[in-house]
Amino acid sequence: MYKNILDEILIKEKPSTYIYKLIDTGEIKDIIPELLKLKGFEQHTPYHDKDVLDHTMAVVDAIGPKLNIRMAALLHDISKPDCFTIDEKGRGHFYGHHIKSAEEGEKILRRLGYDESFINDVRILIRYHYIKEIVSGIKEKGIKKFIDSVGEERLDDMLELIKADMAGKPGSESIETVNRLRDLCNEYINNRSQRNNPQ
Repeated sequence: MYKNILDEILIKEKPSTYIYKLIDTGEIKDIIPELLKLKGFEQHTPYHDKDVLDHTMAVVDAIGPKLNIRMAALLHDISKPDCFTIDEKGRGHFYGHHIKSAEEGEKILRRLGYDESFINDVRILIRYHYIKEIVSGIKEKGIKKFIDSVGEERLDDMLELIKADMAGKPGSESIETVNRLRDLCNEYINNRSQRNNPQ
């Protein structure tokens, strides 16, 4: 029942409208109560100008109506509050939040009754959504590891999630980072294809 409600919401034009409503009425407690811990949780970092919930909603809305990516967007920072630390300069950090969020997201989806294939897909998207800044000198080995971890068949979905996540932050340089990552991945895949299928 709750799975069907969530599915219907996540393929709507602007899912955040309906998710905020569920939070305001308290109905979210019956579906994904874990979202409540994101509300009002300030991130204390120059890379974010929203609390974790508002950032999450911005990411969900920035993605096209494809259930697996929107679900990954909804859960991609679900464990951020659990990973929060603050340094001596007052800056917040969320070390390992992508790993913990993937684990918690898996538990949530299993509780809601999703099938194993869908759960695995979303788990991988959450696990690898967090990338460090891509620089021009990144080695081919790093790109290979990223593609092998995500799966070439999942690469477009992964890059869409990363782009939406970065679009939910202030500044435009982060989008260039995703475009650079996409170019590097395409270059590696093309080179590998040529090596495997020489003329």
